Amino acid sequence: MHKGQFTIHKWWPGGLVALAFVILYALWFSLVSPQGEFPLNDDWAYAWSVRHLLQTGELRISEWISATVVFQIYWGALFAQLAGGFSFTALRWSTLVMSFVGCLALYDLLRQLDIPAPSALLGALTYAVNPIYVYLSYTFMTDVFYLTPMMLSLSFYVRGVKQESEQALVIGSIFAALSYLSRQLGATLPLAAGLVVLLKERRFDWRRMLMASLLPTLAFTGHTIWLRYFHGIPWGLELNAVQNSFKVFFQPTMPINIFWRLLLGMLYMGMFTLPVMVAAALSLSLERMRLIWLSKIFGAWLTALGVLVVAITFLTGTPMPYLANVINREGIGALTLGGEKTPITPEWVFWLVTIVSPVAGAAQGALWTDMLLNARREGPHPAVVMFIASLLMAALTAIIVFMWDEYLLVFIPAGLYLVLRLGPINLRGWIAGLAICAAMLAYSLYEMADHMAWNTARWAAGEKLVAGGVSPEAIDGGFEWVGWYEFETALPVAIARGQSESLFAWQTVTPDQYKFTFEPLAGYTIFQSVVYRVPVFDREAEIYVLQPPEP
Repeated sequence: MHKGQFTIHKWWPGGLVALAFVILYALWFSLVSPQGEFPLNDDWAYAWSVRHLLQTGELRISEWISATVVFQIYWGALFAQLAGGFSFTALRWSTLVMSFVGCLALYDLLRQLDIPAPSALLGALTYAVNPIYVYLSYTFMTDVFYLTPMMLSLSFYVRGVKQESEQALVIGSIFAALSYLSRQLGATLPLAAGLVVLLKERRFDWRRMLMASLLPTLAFTGHTIWLRYFHGIPWGLELNAVQNSFKVFFQPTMPINIFWRLLLGMLYMGMFTLPVMVAAALSLSLERMRLIWLSKIFGAWLTALGVLVVAITFLTGTPMPYLANVINREGIGALTLGGEKTPITPEWVFWLVTIVSPVAGAAQGALWTDMLLNARREGPHPAVVMFIASLLMAALTAIIVFMWDEYLLVFIPAGLYLVLRLGPINLRGWIAGLAICAAMLAYSLYEMADHMAWNTARWAAGEKLVAGGVSPEAIDGGFEWVGWYEFETALPVAIARGQSESLFAWQTVTPDQYKFTFEPLAGYTIFQSVVYRVPVFDREAEIYVLQPPEP
């Protein structure tokens, strides 16, 4: 290999890995269909921008959106055009394709970091079966559109550092620019790559620094100018990501909040990397001194996380999850209807997770701490690109207003690598890790099938009311319904009323004649109960269409 060129691994292991993920995703689709003309969570806002682009040819970011999303909007519009026009199903397929590529990108990243192929495959499978990743793959949210270019960028940046390839650095920078044009966190990637190039060369190599950072810098500058002087800063970005984040940052309790988020994040990281953690534990053969060192750090983390879990359990009497948004005891995804949803996963599952999480989280904590304390030992190793990017993203995540569970996905690639670099996974470990992956996938698909079923029923019931002459604005069909049908007209009204700093005031602008709920509510009249069935899993449940009491 000539200096400055980059190589890829032999095609056949990658071909087998691609086939493995084709089979995995075929299993997804056989159990959970992506068909459905409705938004999920707040992807209605991103879908609105796609529809506006298709109808007018103008790129317009919904006022609700805080992320950059330019790449995502054009990607979604491409799939909508291929499908013959705008549809939520086409947008969902666009995310699933990106999700599939993300799994292959993670495998390639781990292989570039010299993780053996079987171990890298287990790492990528661990990512693919994560309940949050499965859920987000069925939405048009920004997460997958950031994660996939992020991992592709890291993979090529690692190639560039490892093989001294300017070509790989340029390709990495292209994906870094796409990452930024999905989410602002993408700005961390060229910074990380540039720092590692600087460390490796031990001099300011302007040419390679430029290769790694020019295109992302142009994307950042161009987007900032366009947003500030031509498009206008969206209301959601200014309020949620700027004003409210600054308020949180300057609160006296900020250090405590950061420490709290660190502990909770490590609990989740332990569970998110559990398959490879168990596989590594069954395959481990570390030298005695290193094992003693890691055991001491592990003990400190286990004490801290154990005390945290015991305290939360004592105060609340409930098991994990502790962070909100995707993984909930009542069901996966945003539960945006009134009342409480009947859980479909037994509570003992969450208690089991609660018991295991401090141990798994302590193991992750020990590996991250070891990496930080021995940063000099890491030197200009290509993996440092990923470590620095992860730390920069952690600093930004620490100060945002809401700490959603989905925000932790960006740290999983580094967490997987820290485990897998301990040594090769033997057959016993691989089988144990695969068994845990299977359990995680079963939970993910069962919950996701239920989520799609009740959302399908909700939207069918709403469309039936509209077909009968009821205005969509008179229906409280949940956050997604109100967002899709009312946000663009209701927000100016809320602002005119002096509610510009209230994130959800627009939802109450229009009086409602009907309200959708998971259960009957006191004072409301049941207009209709809608029975829905979860395909394949043969489960039935119902949602309710209620009428509010007379004023």
